[in-house]
Amino acid sequence: MSNAQATVLTRPEATRDRQNSATYDWATAQRKTYGVMLQPLNSMESVKQSDQVITTRQVFFPPDAAVTEYDRVEIGNTTYEVDGQPEPQQGAGPLAALSYLAVVLKKVTG
Repeated sequence: MSNAQATVLTRPEATRDRQNSATYDWATAQRKTYGVMLQPLNSMESVKQSDQVITTRQVFFPPDAAVTEYDRVEIGNTTYEVDGQPEPQQGAGPLAALSYLAVVLKKVTG
């Protein structure tokens, strides 16, 4: 299963800033690359208060991929946030080879 490479950035441990808010240093995140299948879902533009574009994609990872709703995913030169919980899809019997982990990704610009 592969038409692209996706690198999962596992969310690092939180640190606290001067206002005691949790912050994450994504430069220190653990990284693991998988062969994946990509499917575009949606792209929309909002110009009410600012010019903003929201792009979503669905990515099909191998069933044993380590991806959580707190992680980020890099595809090419673009970094996405995982949107919601990854959903494992399990095949049974001879169709077990068709198992995968469905992950929705979101990128907001503007």
